[in-house]
Amino acid sequence: MAVTLKMLAKMHNFIGLTQTELKEVKKYIATEKQIEKGQTILFEDDQSNYMYFITSGSVKVYKKSINGKEQILNIASIGESLNDVSTFDGGSSAMDIQAMTNVRLYAIKKEDMKHLFLKFPRVALNTAGVLAAKVRRDSSLVEVLSFDQVISRLARLILKQAATGGGERLPLFTQQDLASMIGSSRVFVNKSLRIMEENHAIRLERRRIVIIDEQALKNMVR
Repeated sequence: MAVTLKMLAKMHNFIGLTQTELKEVKKYIATEKQIEKGQTILFEDDQSNYMYFITSGSVKVYKKSINGKEQILNIASIGESLNDVSTFDGGSSAMDIQAMTNVRLYAIKKEDMKHLFLKFPRVALNTAGVLAAKVRRDSSLVEVLSFDQVISRLARLILKQAATGGGERLPLFTQQDLASMIGSSRVFVNKSLRIMEENHAIRLERRRIVIIDEQALKNMVR
């Protein structure tokens, strides 16, 4: 699939650019990559010369402890960027990045991204906003992991997924994925889901979570 201005305009780093500016950005796209579901895009500490932009699919961004436990930092989707940190500090990848579905990426060389910052101040401002949002997200995650109960964290996650486009019928991640997202274990996630169902806050269907009582979930968060 060819690089299009319409798709470039959806990338958070390039929002607000004119058609003329987007045509200039297009010249810096080094390649378009297709990644299959389950394939690792980058391992933590990998070296890469590129910054990536998601044009289709979903990507899991996570850290792994020495005992193999995962903590998912973000489920990134269309418009989001990957490998930002190493673009600016010159180091290796700061986290593991894996395709959760089939994924397409635009890749821009790190040095070319820096040229775009100088050429288009809007790109630099957008990128600063993207990085600030990621810092805020990770700070919030630390707070949640530190102070919330498992069922509260799970209720918060379900409400967030619903608010970002899932509606009342949400795809059911595996219980291990949910555990990684909220920093818990699969056993506790299973128990929490059953408690929510017994309290008529949700209904579990085949590969679906159906929200029955949104207010009950909000009460569990509090």
